[in-house]
Amino acid sequence: MPAIAFSRLIGPVPIDCVITESPVSELLMTEIPIETGSKITDHAVVMPKKVSLDIATANATASYGALVAFQESRVPFTLVTGLAIFKNMLVKSIAPERDATFSTILRCRVELQEAILVGTAYAADPGGDNYERGKPGGEKSTKSAAPSPERSSDAVTADRATGTVQRGDAGISTVPADRSVLSNIFGGGS
Repeated sequence: MPAIAFSRLIGPVPIDCVITESPVSELLMTEIPIETGSKITDHAVVMPKKVSLDIATANATASYGALVAFQESRVPFTLVTGLAIFKNMLVKSIAPERDATFSTILRCRVELQEAILVGTAYAADPGGDNYERGKPGGEKSTKSAAPSPERSSDAVTADRATGTVQRGDAGISTVPADRSVLSNIFGGGS
């Protein structure tokens, strides 16, 4: 007997019942009119996946609070449905429905959307104008340089940049286990 497996979780929040599940997969196609009046497509972009869930779960207040707290954490999660596995999803909206019928349970529509996560990097051209931008503290840099005595505006900052210990910056000394703290201060015996 075939079975459809799906998780009854939205992130870490357990859900008692998924009433409806509506995934959306879209492709955005750009259209450019040409001389004859026709439109041509020169580009197509896969849009982020969206899933709408109508849910019902017990303990309305706690469940709603947990969903809102998870939404506000903005942590991407994986959603397993009967049709597909959706990765990097975020809770876009939560729309509860309250009436006499649904007074003790949470019945709501939860809209989820895929977050497109990318990594960024900066590569400076060694022979170009922006070479210094790639070095921390460079002329057009967007990164701060490590402190150094040469760039310090006063003696205190210069001393701290070189690692010189200032009064009050002394390290912590430990007391031997067989001596009390007071005897260590006053030089007395054990």
